[in-house]
Amino acid sequence: MPQWQYRAIYLNETPRGSDEIDVLNKAGGEGWELVGVTTNNIAYLKRQVATPTLSSSLRRKTSTDAG
Repeated sequence: MPQWQYRAIYLNETPRGSDEIDVLNKAGGEGWELVGVTTNNIAYLKRQVATPTLSSSLRRKTSTDAG
């Protein structure tokens, strides 16, 4: 079952020199998907949490056991 990470962006507080679309495009480039925008301009986003593969989990365990 997929696991999700969530994020809220307050669109009224966008940095100077950019607009809401720039902020949302940047988030999209980082893997965030827009779920919705509230009437008070809060954008809610989600992205799937990467699940480690079995081999990377074993590597991590082995490297910590050696140290």
